[in-house]
Amino acid sequence: MHHDDPLLRLPQVIGPDGLLPISRSAFYAGIKTGRFPKPIHLGPRTSAWPKSAIIAVIEDAKRDG
Repeated sequence: MHHDDPLLRLPQVIGPDGLLPISRSAFYAGIKTGRFPKPIHLGPRTSAWPKSAIIAVIEDAKRDG
């Protein structure tokens, strides 16, 4: 992660307004299997993901078909 890499909260990552059109449960299952990146914990109930990591997942999916 770069210092200028924005962090995205869950609604920015998944769902109808997110970068990945998947459900919360599918996203967390993907984290467990290693398909999606693990979150960065900003606090006891606050997590975020580097935008570059989410974009990399999208690019890999496009490349793999």
